[in-house]
Amino acid sequence: MVSQLRPLKPHLSREQQLDQLIERGLQVANRSAALQFLQHHGYYRLSGYFYPLRKTKPCGEPGRLDDFVDGASFELVARLVQFDKTLRLLAMDAIEAVEVSVRVAIAHRLGKLHPEAHLKRELLDGKFTRRPAGNDQASAYDKWLARFQKACVDSKEDFVKHHRRDYDGRMPIWVAIELWDFGLLSRFFSGMQMRDQNAIAQEYGSLDGHVLASWLRSFNFIRNVTAHHSRLWNRTLPDVLKLPPLDRCRWLQPLHREARATEKVFGGLTCLQLLLRRISPLSGWAERVKTHVETFPKSDLLSLEAAGFREGWQETPIWRG
Repeated sequence: MVSQLRPLKPHLSREQQLDQLIERGLQVANRSAALQFLQHHGYYRLSGYFYPLRKTKPCGEPGRLDDFVDGASFELVARLVQFDKTLRLLAMDAIEAVEVSVRVAIAHRLGKLHPEAHLKRELLDGKFTRRPAGNDQASAYDKWLARFQKACVDSKEDFVKHHRRDYDGRMPIWVAIELWDFGLLSRFFSGMQMRDQNAIAQEYGSLDGHVLASWLRSFNFIRNVTAHHSRLWNRTLPDVLKLPPLDRCRWLQPLHREARATEKVFGGLTCLQLLLRRISPLSGWAERVKTHVETFPKSDLLSLEAAGFREGWQETPIWRG
């Protein structure tokens, strides 16, 4: 049986978009300000911020109705958008520090084994480099290498031109790694041999390679969200953050206590804070996060629990400084 496809929604002017929101119960105190906000933020992009303010469907059905709950307002959504923007900037600040640090750690560790360790399959994990048996499909490493080579070809960086001219394009790993985006970085780390993963992970405390690999995947997701200026505050992470045993790392007690937090932004921020304690202990990032979270819109209709924050999180040892 072929399902009946729905027609695409028609284009609406900004006036029509706002009228539709009002018809569905959204309060608008300042129409001209709301229209200006729609003009610069876009109806579809804002839909993710409207969503938690819509009525739930009856009888436990998944999803929500188009109509808004009582008290929902455009101004509340605008405050939530501004809160989320600063949260993204804070996350990006920490991720930048982690990205640079892990780059340096990988280059230093593998560079001792071979200057072009990133091109030596035998130095990487077999699951990463092995092609599927019985077919001609590329391995995960083949796909990674194709992306890296494209980055080399597309690059206009002076250091790349220098290596093309003087070294026929060959670059040692400590140079090549500067072309890796976070996706290439996290995929490569996941494809390293466990001994090398563990050695790097231990530079950041009581972690192992599996744990750090899962964190890097989640940081990459958060980075992509922030780079596209998308909604972050209540997103669910596609990869659940792995945790070391509590007796090895008591700093992560808030995540052991509330397992759902490992799927949410609070979990990602907490793991970033653990790494920053080693990378940049005087950064003051934790205090900036706590100060910003205090600005979350005060409303009975929204809760930071949707982002994984639980009451008293600021007083846990990892966030106290």
